[in-house]
Amino acid sequence: MEYAILKKYDEVAGYVSQVSAIADKNKGAFGFLSASAYEQMASKGQLWIAINGAGELKGYLIFGGTMPTLKVFQVYACKTARGHGVGRRLIDTLKEFAREKNYHSIVARVASDLPANSFWGRNGFSIYRQVKGGETTKRIINVRGYSLGDNDLFGGLGKEYVGVQPIGPVLERPIYALDLNLLLDIFKARPGYRKVVKIMQIGFQGGFSICITPEFKRELERQSANFSDDPVLRLAEVFPELKTDFDITDIAESLRGIVFPSRTSARKSARNDESDLKHLAYCILAGIGGFITREKALLRVCNEIKDKHGVAILSPDEIVLDDGELSDISSPLNSDFSFAVSSITDELKGFISDFSAPEAITKMLVPASPIKAATSVYEARLDGRLFGVYFSQRPIKSTSSAVAALYIDESCPQSIAAIDHFLEMALRCRSGFSYRLDLYIGKGQDLTEETLLRKGFFKSSDHFVKIINDLFLDGKNWGRFANNIKSFCGFSVPEKLPSKKELQNTGICLTDSDGKVETFSWFDFETVIGPRFILNSDRDCVLVPIRENFANGLIGNVKNQLSLLSSHDKILLLEKAYFRSPVKASLFKKGGVIAFYVSGAKSIQELIGFARVTYSDVVNIDEATVKLDRQGVLSRHELAEISDGSGRIHVFTFDNFLEFDRRVAFLRAKELGLISNANLVSPEKIDVEKLKILIGQAFND
Repeated sequence: MEYAILKKYDEVAGYVSQVSAIADKNKGAFGFLSASAYEQMASKGQLWIAINGAGELKGYLIFGGTMPTLKVFQVYACKTARGHGVGRRLIDTLKEFAREKNYHSIVARVASDLPANSFWGRNGFSIYRQVKGGETTKRIINVRGYSLGDNDLFGGLGKEYVGVQPIGPVLERPIYALDLNLLLDIFKARPGYRKVVKIMQIGFQGGFSICITPEFKRELERQSANFSDDPVLRLAEVFPELKTDFDITDIAESLRGIVFPSRTSARKSARNDESDLKHLAYCILAGIGGFITREKALLRVCNEIKDKHGVAILSPDEIVLDDGELSDISSPLNSDFSFAVSSITDELKGFISDFSAPEAITKMLVPASPIKAATSVYEARLDGRLFGVYFSQRPIKSTSSAVAALYIDESCPQSIAAIDHFLEMALRCRSGFSYRLDLYIGKGQDLTEETLLRKGFFKSSDHFVKIINDLFLDGKNWGRFANNIKSFCGFSVPEKLPSKKELQNTGICLTDSDGKVETFSWFDFETVIGPRFILNSDRDCVLVPIRENFANGLIGNVKNQLSLLSSHDKILLLEKAYFRSPVKASLFKKGGVIAFYVSGAKSIQELIGFARVTYSDVVNIDEATVKLDRQGVLSRHELAEISDGSGRIHVFTFDNFLEFDRRVAFLRAKELGLISNANLVSPEKIDVEKLKILIGQAFND
């Protein structure tokens, strides 16, 4: 619905009494203004009214301020218009006004416990300061700012912070859809087919994920109508297929003017044009990384499609530069991919020297002296070739610090798995105290850098910093945590542990020594302090039963005490996927705490550790295969056995696995009243009081 914005006094005067009445009913959010104040704002042109076609008030905005800063006092959308963009329209109109009048910035003050914080965040208003509210409410007020150009008061602080806010799992592997013609290149041995073979090999080895669109099979079926058995169609059944619940018709049609501006629907190859548009539409709606094709019309508009829709259109030649390099890629079915503890060899030193490691790191490779903390070194190899090295210093309690380095040849198809493995090792290191981890990586390690930022590392001048927190945060130890983070990084946090509403609606603000503020959602903040978490009055936990064989694959060897490297070829993933039937799927929420219970008739029966849910959904088998490739996917046969009658399965991903200091036996958990189900054969939720009991039993804190 279209809304008109009234600004002039003679237009808005008739609505002033309505605005005053609305504000009186919402004093908890707006505070108090006298009735005369609304009349004054209207007369100055600073009360704007949004109306529908019938002239009914559907929202309003009150603002003021002096150059160079505009101040928003109130913005409101009527219940009957919420979700229709009224608030956004009012704020966007104010931004245009401020630009025309050469204002530098717009500021809004929002109580930290109000849901309205999400509205301001979505509209680009970042928190750049927190102040105490009045004595009556004792609220914390978020001062939010929006920058209107380079010459602003925030000095860049008004830029919106982009945190870890995934709609799927936190960590992603690049996903590319293949055009049908690429498979036909292989079957017909057309020029360049070796590059397509190499792309598929890299995909099968884990360098990225490959899939097809629904149009892929439809196109094949049209072309195979005269064949009783088409081998290409048979092969297509192997590939995961993109699924989307959206109708692609509109977006496919909108792409026509970009891709085929001069072609008519009556031309001889019009059906092929339609197919190309549908392939691309599926890729856009599914939000994948790109579409690999040789279609020239698509490649010509790759920049425009990338800018408008964020999907890359790639040719095989962009991914594989030289057919002669095919021999460098091992067979995907029998490659020897392994991790091992390493000694400091000339080969290892030569590998690191290629990354121009700083002196602070090369010194760590000198054999440890009696007075120097020991350095642990690990390596990753593919078919015997060294492609990754991780080494770290043991945390030092006197300095509350540790130094580590991770150097990865990211051109190797297994580089993502190696990054996850080594960082999971780093985050599982047990010290008994909180400390700062300084991690160095090589230049050009873009995948490594992206993973570090998503996993709560801060970027410093020449390395990355992670706070390794050893506390379950609550109101009692928040002060100790605040002192730790101040001494480790120079960051300041609120004086008191934020309330649940503050955590939900604002999150937590970190302020550096220069006064720069970044706001972290509750989820993002627990990424920073993970694998520990906030233990407030509303926290609960889901006990999750898992069979020993699956636990070994997801977490490590659980038969004996867990270790960082239970076996050298076991891949530890930063984020892992757990598949189950859709029953009780609603118990699993993003950010929720889970505790794993290892069970089996001839197995241990113990609660062994906590983890955090990063994503939860009921999906079909193809969706699981495409979306969760980085998190580890069971075979299609295993997924089919778990699925319901409609072929749907529940999957949740988890990270921040935290092994218990003391495992809690099933019988002991029963004695403590933690478990109500006789056998704990399905997930069971426990409240915060039981969670505290479990923590007390499991840790030496």
